[in-house]
Amino acid sequence: MDEFEKKGSEAVVAPRLVGKRRTAIRLGYIGLVDAAPLLVASHYGLFESKGLDVVLSREVGWATIREKVLFGELEAAHALSTLPFVSTLGLGSAPIPCVAGMVISRGGNAVVLSEELRHRGVKNKETLKLDVENRKAFRKYKFATVYACSPHNFHLREWLAAANINPDSDVELVTLPPAQMCRNLAAGTIDGFCVGEPWASRAIKDKIGWSPVNSEDLSPGHPEKVLMVREDYAQEHREENAALIAAIVEACSICEDPTERSRIAELLSDKKRVNCPPEILDPCLSPSFNYGLGRVEHRPGFLRFHYGDSARPTDADTEWVLERLGRSCADAAAAVQLEKAKTVLRPDLYEAAMALPC
Repeated sequence: MDEFEKKGSEAVVAPRLVGKRRTAIRLGYIGLVDAAPLLVASHYGLFESKGLDVVLSREVGWATIREKVLFGELEAAHALSTLPFVSTLGLGSAPIPCVAGMVISRGGNAVVLSEELRHRGVKNKETLKLDVENRKAFRKYKFATVYACSPHNFHLREWLAAANINPDSDVELVTLPPAQMCRNLAAGTIDGFCVGEPWASRAIKDKIGWSPVNSEDLSPGHPEKVLMVREDYAQEHREENAALIAAIVEACSICEDPTERSRIAELLSDKKRVNCPPEILDPCLSPSFNYGLGRVEHRPGFLRFHYGDSARPTDADTEWVLERLGRSCADAAAAVQLEKAKTVLRPDLYEAAMALPC
């Protein structure tokens, strides 16, 4: 369990699950603000209250998350909404069916450009287009995303394409772990990035970058992170998987509570979790977004964990992912197989979790 003291004495340990695993559930995550529900569920005793023994494992990047789930080193993970699709389709590896029974978070990504670009007169995508044209004889600008088949990559590509900038020929796209974005921007090895919080806010706070656009401006309410498991795990451990989903959904609700914001920011700030100061993390959990350069806007939909039935995966979520995978990641042969991935997001698993007794 989490080494911090649990919230009061409110957590009551539920009866142990029938057929419960003899070993702990290894639950992976990346050190981002949208991993908060997993950390909250552990810290507040929600896993224990559902009769679960969960060990959290912070991982370095999305490729690691994917491989560890596929090869059984993790039972479940905080994952890009695209990862269970990519794994099921076998894009870049042998196909291993994976599923997700809940959406952990929606939104939360932002495009950040360097201060150097601002000094060169870049103010938006149109002026970036002009600068790309003016500089193409000297070098291509380099932009980073966290994973080739990720919502971040989709957002960046769509934003560039809207300015008639070809993301495959006019600029160079590279992949970096989220926590390495700011240091590379500061060093000048990249000219911008698209990433999840807190790293956009960190770049803006440190005055090394600014944001022309975020994911709510581009794809409001898109599915960002999901709870990824192998399909055989979901089948063989139905009660356990349902209890895991139920605990994280409850934690998602806590993450939306403004009275818990400072406590959660403090929890995330630990160097073994997100490793970012609370004064940067706290605004990430607020309904405002700081684009930099004095522009702060009320954007309550920028990063959401729980509103209405938002944790329930939908057909629209599947369509959002598959349309973009087919456009940006799947080759002609793989695109034919996209039909196979229409059952990756599983609302029935979510409903089974919500049907559990409180």
